[in-house]
Amino acid sequence: MAPFAVYDPHAHGVKDSAVVVRHARPDDAVSIVAVDATRQPRTPSYLDWVTAELARTDAYHVVAQCGEEVVGASAVKLWPSPADAPTGWYVSGITVVPGWRRRRIGERMLELELADVDRLHEPTWCVVNARNGASLDLHTRHGFVEVTRAPAFAGITFSGGTGVLLRREACTD
Repeated sequence: MAPFAVYDPHAHGVKDSAVVVRHARPDDAVSIVAVDATRQPRTPSYLDWVTAELARTDAYHVVAQCGEEVVGASAVKLWPSPADAPTGWYVSGITVVPGWRRRRIGERMLELELADVDRLHEPTWCVVNARNGASLDLHTRHGFVEVTRAPAFAGITFSGGTGVLLRREACTD
């Protein structure tokens, strides 16, 4: 199971208007676990962790839904001061179910998260695997710039060995 899609810089998705992007609710926990499991295997206790995450007041969770099916999930969370990254709001785990990719779902989830953080007048951060070209392109299109690269950030290590720390200034328009 690949943690992210094979990168093709020439493949551009088309927005699927049947997909609704919204803030997650507590009853979305099981669906979020299913979406996350398409990225990497999850233990049974992961549901408890997701349920607790959805209750956080210092996080915004979003899902993408088509009909009754949740096809994407992501969050932006306040990270306390890890030793190797700044304190701040971090985009975390933009995941789209493989059969639903290239429909601008990740982009729309990111836009909703950025709007939430922009209302706080705070910058937004992201840590991305250097091998994940699609995610780097997505974040760059939304104003993120590279700050530094390292083998780990905030306890996150990277397949291939390098992570990229990105930052986006808050939009105040």
